[in-house]
Amino acid sequence: MPVFAVRFKGMLTRDERERLAAAGIALAGSRASMRAGNRETGTVATGRPIYTVELEAGSEKEALSRVREAIEPDTSNFSGWEAGPA
Repeated sequence: MPVFAVRFKGMLTRDERERLAAAGIALAGSRASMRAGNRETGTVATGRPIYTVELEAGSEKEALSRVREAIEPDTSNFSGWEAGPA
């Protein structure tokens, strides 16, 4: 079965991390989300990390659905959902 990466922006709590792990979804990394600044300040981190998780799934749609289900009911705290090949 192919491996997909799902990315989303937000703040994962310990409970949400545990739910992902229990569902067999591996946290592959996180990075600070960035927004454009000006010439004096450069690029500025906004404080809401972008997480990448990896999991085996039949399609991108299935991968995205499984990640969202794993952290229910807290999906409203996250945005910028996208999925693609890992």
